[in-house]
Amino acid sequence: MAVSLADKVLRLSLTTFPIINASQFFPALSTYRVERTFDLAEFEQAVTHFFSGNPLFAKCHLIELTFDTPEEFPLSSFQEFLAEKYEDFYDSFLLASVTYRSDPNRQGIFTCMPFPLQDGYKVFRFHQALMKTLKTRKDAFQIAQNLEELGIRSDELADLMPPVEKSPSADKKLPVKFAESCTSPVKIGPFLDRMRADFIKRDCKNIFVLKNSLYSPKLTLGNSLQFLPVPGSVVEQSSGMQIRDYYRDEEQRQMDLLSGVERREDFIEAGRTRIGWMSATPEIFAVNNYGNVSAHDGSDAHANQGVLMRYEWHMPSIVLELTAGVSWTVTIRDKAFNFETVRTAPRGGSTAHH
Repeated sequence: MAVSLADKVLRLSLTTFPIINASQFFPALSTYRVERTFDLAEFEQAVTHFFSGNPLFAKCHLIELTFDTPEEFPLSSFQEFLAEKYEDFYDSFLLASVTYRSDPNRQGIFTCMPFPLQDGYKVFRFHQALMKTLKTRKDAFQIAQNLEELGIRSDELADLMPPVEKSPSADKKLPVKFAESCTSPVKIGPFLDRMRADFIKRDCKNIFVLKNSLYSPKLTLGNSLQFLPVPGSVVEQSSGMQIRDYYRDEEQRQMDLLSGVERREDFIEAGRTRIGWMSATPEIFAVNNYGNVSAHDGSDAHANQGVLMRYEWHMPSIVLELTAGVSWTVTIRDKAFNFETVRTAPRGGSTAHH
């Protein structure tokens, strides 16, 4: 029986990283406006649906976090929190209900998930499905059903799971700081024109466009991220739309190559090859544009019980170490939230800000 393309996308992600360790976990926070906050018992009941028929996750470490104000839990502190809690959740993932004493109508969902198993977009969809499950008390994940509909062999997928490493401990500090801004959304052409200008300003040599290849609204499971390289020579001579056309061609090329992979050992070799060329690519500027996610803002069911206000996340330290910079954007109800890394200890010595 042939392996479906959706299945192949997930298998390649699992085999790209031979082990899971602290450097591959990444943190993400969704913040909602709610009528009332959900308690930990409601979280526990809701998340059990995620594990039903799930070949990649069987449990999580569930905790509650309370801060005086939202400012006490900024993006810059996510990595330190990951490091402090890693020993508790290294073999699964961390899920936290976040509340604020200053605002009883604000609810956060915070997670730390391993990169081979989840990417930023899939974590976003996990948060949204969890919030919908909390609101409706019905399973919004439907993992087993959706795996079957997409032709994904859950037992074989589980067999490709990389082993998890308890040590070394996670780094508390990343080699970057984070810059944040909120602007009006722009179309892909102007967005990539801005990325081109940032690329030239940072004096990078390659762009990696980070793009999901499995957008199925039916599946909140599994990393489906593609790394689409655009050489500096192309970036410098191209408009934003031409850059888009280039990486779309590269995406098709990668998918064509993946379509010919069938055997387990071939997936392992394909994953090893992919991480090899990514590691060997110099001076990468990574770009991740989610576009408009308002269709998944939580307002589709009982809007007064939770509507997404903001989504924040950063790449795992293993990715940040490979890059000369990362820029990522997500648009929610006509607001574009822009984040970028500012390297604090560049290769070669002295501290510099790009």
